[in-house]
Amino acid sequence: MTQVFSSDLECTEELLKIILKRDDLTVTKSVTQLTELEILFGRSVRLDIYANDSEGKQYDIEVQQDDSGAVPERARLNSSLFDTRLTTSGSKYTEMPETYIIFITSNDVLVG
Repeated sequence: MTQVFSSDLECTEELLKIILKRDDLTVTKSVTQLTELEILFGRSVRLDIYANDSEGKQYDIEVQQDDSGAVPERARLNSSLFDTRLTTSGSKYTEMPETYIIFITSNDVLVG
């Protein structure tokens, strides 16, 4: 089980404030190296940083040293597995929390 220290929480909050340009953001949970146990069609995902804020928004922050691993399709896969974890049978799609998948890379992989 991953132990969460207050410094992890504070670091995650500061990181998200910088990336999202939001001074009002309050992170209420931060877990590093969260392994999603739920597997969908043989796929699972390990989240570098999983966080949620006081408004119920959820974040997956991935840190990549190698730009080649940060393709839009990987973000799409992470997003779909993330959403699968948040839903249950019979739940309303309109009640799903807002989510963000954030990749931090050495270079901007979307510029080219």
